Amino acid sequence: MSASDPARRPMRRTIRGGRPYFFDDPAIDKILNMVVVLGSEVWTLRERLAALEAIQVRQGSLASGELDAHDFSTEDEARLAGERKEFIDSLFRVLQVQVEEPRTQPVKAKAKPKAKPKGKTARRPTSAAKGRKTRR
Repeated sequence: MSASDPARRPMRRTIRGGRPYFFDDPAIDKILNMVVVLGSEVWTLRERLAALEAIQVRQGSLASGELDAHDFSTEDEARLAGERKEFIDSLFRVLQVQVEEPRTQPVKAKAKPKAKPKGKTARRPTSAAKGRKTRR
């Protein structure tokens, strides 16, 4: 199946039914999501690179170890630096949105604490007294 094959469809980038949560702190879930996405991307790249290298060595267009010894040109390094920045921005976008949300939301005025009434106040029942009937 080739990349231009109409039967091959790209993976969905969204999750149906909302995102599942595994931890009490949503920030930990976001970091876990980032690690899982990165892990899957890294593994996919490792498999593809291993396949590409094996094909190139078998066809004789690449010597074994030549890939590890490759030096990039100045232009290639500049292009890769730009792509790396885009990758890092994409990776941390989830956290960046979380950081920027409080900045864009209006600041709420703090409510003044209610003044305690003077004199005798009603007492809350203790946990042992809850559910017990009291005589009046």
